[in-house]
This record gives sequence, C-alpha cells and structure tokens, in this order.
Amino acid sequence: MEAISYTVKFQTETQYKSIQYGGNSIYNSACGPASLCNALTALGLADISIPTMCKLAVSCGARVDGGTLMLPLLRAAALKYHFRYRTTSKNAELLAHLKAGGVAILHAGSAYPLFSTSGHFVTAVAASGNTITVLDSYWYNGKYTASSIRRNYISVVQKGVIKTSLTQCGKATIDRSPSYYLISRETDAAKPMTDSVHASEEDDMKYYKNLEDIPVYYRASVEKLVNKKAIVGTGDGLNLSEDLCRAFTILDHAGLIPD
Repeated sequence: MEAISYTVKFQTETQYKSIQYGGNSIYNSACGPASLCNALTALGLADISIPTMCKLAVSCGARVDGGTLMLPLLRAAALKYHFRYRTTSKNAELLAHLKAGGVAILHAGSAYPLFSTSGHFVTAVAASGNTITVLDSYWYNGKYTASSIRRNYISVVQKGVIKTSLTQCGKATIDRSPSYYLISRETDAAKPMTDSVHASEEDDMKYYKNLEDIPVYYRASVEKLVNKKAIVGTGDGLNLSEDLCRAFTILDHAGLIPD
C-alpha cells in the first residue's frame, strides 16, 4: 500500500473565485497552471502558488481563450524552475516515466469523462503496477461519485488524490494530442528540452485539417465528435492526427460515443 501523502494545490479555493486568470477566474480556468504547480511540488523542485504560475502563463502567452496552452507554459517554467519535459500519447511511455521517478501532466478531453466532462489537466505522480496516482486541482465534494465511470474506475485516496488504471488514463486523454506531458528533474548532463525536440517527434505524424481530408473509415466517428463540439478547430483547421482519428473510431465502434 502506498504510504506517501501528497500535498495538492487546489484551484477551487474560495479566494480564487475573485482572482482573474485571463478572461475568467483561477477557480474556473486554471487547471493548467495548477497541474504544473502540483507537478513541481511532487518532484520536490519548487513550491509555487497557483496565482504565481497563472501570471507566468499570461506573460508567456500560454493563456488563450478557452484555456491554457501547456507547451508555452512548460517552456517558460522549465527555464525558471529547471526541469525537463517531453510529450507523448503512449501509455507505455507514461508508465515507464512514472516508474523512473518522473511526473506527468495528463490532458483529459471530453470524449471519455473520467476526470472532467470537458478539457482538463491533472497530474500523475506515481505508478504501482498499472495503477496510476493522480492529483486533481479541480476538487469538489462528490466529484468522483457523480457518474458510473468515476465510481467504477476511480478510487479516492484523500482530498485531491485519486487512483485509476493506466488504461483509464489512456481513455480519458484519447481526444487530446499530445495526451501526456512528461516532466523530470534537470540533471547536469541533460538540458531542458526545446520545441525542436517536440518538432522532431512529430515530423512523421500525418494530420488532417478538414473533415473531408480524413479517410472514409474514420470520418463518421470524427464527424460525430465535431457535431457535438467535442472537437473544435485550432484556428487553422481541425489538425487531427491519424492516430487520434483511429482512436476516435475505436471508441465509436465500442459504443462509447453516443449518436
């Protein structure tokens, strides 16, 4: 049994209802900065308040309409707090990273509402077997008993600390690319990763800007999510990877995307 007690920073503290973060409040919109605060605390790197991280997000351009862009925030924070990061959407890489002592920010979507019914960032801090320990900054009473998915697949350890399976983490992030932001301590031999690293990881990935560009086999499933507004454009088209389209189709054929 895991004996570690985690310190969790919550965006849902009452005082954050009146503190602005972009066009909304920290309470409603700061899961990105809060998840990074929790990641750095769990790594023992820094104890940063959520308002401080929100100010960094605004100053580096990570705060946009609708939420937080994690890569610009990580880029700015890595220089300031000295850590390394990379992205992946592979469950096996997430698991190996956690078992090696790293932490990860999980980008949950809306297709499978495990952590949230819309986009949400949470922090994975440990793995035992295929069980993942997750810190959730957006906490309220009854959150993880509010649906059958959460009751069946989430175990609450303490306020803000839950456990779920690696498979469930994959399902919860399947409509986000990348799904995982892997964070580790910086060493003398390794410098913080830069955008050039992320670009090289994605060079071979095929993306579709428009619905009509998507192969017919995947198109009906993707169109369902577009019509439900679960998928929105980036300002330059849909920009969906082929792997993501395939994942949507698998979920649809499994009956997890209602008509």
